[in-house]
Amino acid sequence: MGDQTHIVELIDQVLNETQDRPQLQEKVLDLRDALFQAQQSAQQYALKIKVLEEAIEKLKSPAHRIGTILGQGEEGLVRLVSGGTEYQAAVVPELVENEGLKTGDQVALNEGFVVIARLLLPNQGPLAKISAKLAGGQWLVQAATGNTETIVLVRDGLDEASLKEGTEIFLDTSQRVVLGKLPERESRTLIEDDYEQVEWSEVGGQEKVKEEVRKVLEYPLLHQEILSQMEYQVPKGFLFYGPPGCGKTLIGKAILTEVIRKLSEQEESELQGRFIYVKGPEILNMWLGESERKIREIFKKARDYKEKGQIPFIFIDEAESILGTRQAWRGSNISNTVVPMFCAEMDGIQSLRETVVILATNRPDLIDPAIIRPGRIDRKIKVSRPDREECKAILRVYLKDGLPREHEDFNAMAEPFLDRLFSQGPDQEVLVLTLRSGSNRKMYWNDFISGAVIEGIMKRAKERSIERAIRGETLCLTVEDLVVSLETEFEEGSLLPAESNLEDWLQLLDMDSKDVVRVRRPNESDKATENTMRRSII
Repeated sequence: MGDQTHIVELIDQVLNETQDRPQLQEKVLDLRDALFQAQQSAQQYALKIKVLEEAIEKLKSPAHRIGTILGQGEEGLVRLVSGGTEYQAAVVPELVENEGLKTGDQVALNEGFVVIARLLLPNQGPLAKISAKLAGGQWLVQAATGNTETIVLVRDGLDEASLKEGTEIFLDTSQRVVLGKLPERESRTLIEDDYEQVEWSEVGGQEKVKEEVRKVLEYPLLHQEILSQMEYQVPKGFLFYGPPGCGKTLIGKAILTEVIRKLSEQEESELQGRFIYVKGPEILNMWLGESERKIREIFKKARDYKEKGQIPFIFIDEAESILGTRQAWRGSNISNTVVPMFCAEMDGIQSLRETVVILATNRPDLIDPAIIRPGRIDRKIKVSRPDREECKAILRVYLKDGLPREHEDFNAMAEPFLDRLFSQGPDQEVLVLTLRSGSNRKMYWNDFISGAVIEGIMKRAKERSIERAIRGETLCLTVEDLVVSLETEFEEGSLLPAESNLEDWLQLLDMDSKDVVRVRRPNESDKATENTMRRSII
């Protein structure tokens, strides 16, 4: 820098001595400007070099351990935990002078386990949930995995008033200090109780089921005196079982509508019903005791409705997911607590007027025997796949009079569709079963038909007619629309399991699952599927 100053002074001297030579002065001034710019560039490069040198020094420095402050120690030391081990450590003077260190602070430790820096508070860590507040500023929390409970501290500055039982929090990496609270999450819809009236006319087919349901549900509610004289023990719960999509939920809503109507007429008063629809798999929760709490919540909701003079129906779909046997739980022991809780709630129900409990499942063999014993869910009602006449009845629900269609005559629309559905040619073959008896059985389209499937087919058919109308053709639902939509529904394979997995297929088969040993697709060889689809019979 000193040399540059001397050069500038010499340039200024030259300028003074050449005032009578303007051209030379102009060149000297250009030289001075160039020197000034070079000086500025040199300073900028020097700063960049300094920054790079500092970065290199940081890279060359050893990695520091990270710890969490637990509190004050002895003789000016601090208590901290690092790597799961607790220490008493010294602190560099500048940190002590600058407000000190607080519980929950994240710090860096050098090789001598001296606290050399305070780090930014992390916004993530192991998940846990508050179980209870203890004395001495300690809290009992439940870990997200393993269902273990731990006693922890809360970092200084965290609003303890916002912490209560059930609050989700995150911990430091050592799981000794609560660092933060998770925002309250919107709970998933576990219970739907918006009662939608369903008339029996909306339930196509299933005449035998309708009649049985009327007997086991209507008679006890409408004719209590007769049943009491016979000392008849009224069932408190019912099991609807059968393949998916065959109307189990719809039947449950229809019977509630019918019961409420007839009771209102009988008692000459306006009664109300509540249909509490529960999605079984969504009751399961990773937190210890949470699934049991939800079971209690469901029955409490029913009791609250009863106190208001309403008749509650509890309908639990996919019941095997929460009330299953050990086989259903695949080694999990959660049913050891959920099933007894459910049984206790069922035992508290005195009559159908208090609460009607209906379970629905595709796999009745996986329901815990304690659930389906007398006095609880002791009446089983099978909801089978519809036969030809029942499919025709379901079609009548969708092919209503007044719908723009090719034939006004219902049979002219329905019969070609049913002929195609119930034919058993090679193109309709879906599955080959090996039964425990050793025989094989072929399964066709009609073996997997249901009200839900017919609804999907009708939607496809209507979409075809709508597309033609948009193109300028006459709006009209044709027989071809129905047949093509049927073929598309099955050929796409979206209704059926993607792989030949026995457990997946057992959900769909309308037969005793114990009789099925193995499944395969028609185009698969026995040898190719031997290892993946064989079932052990115990």
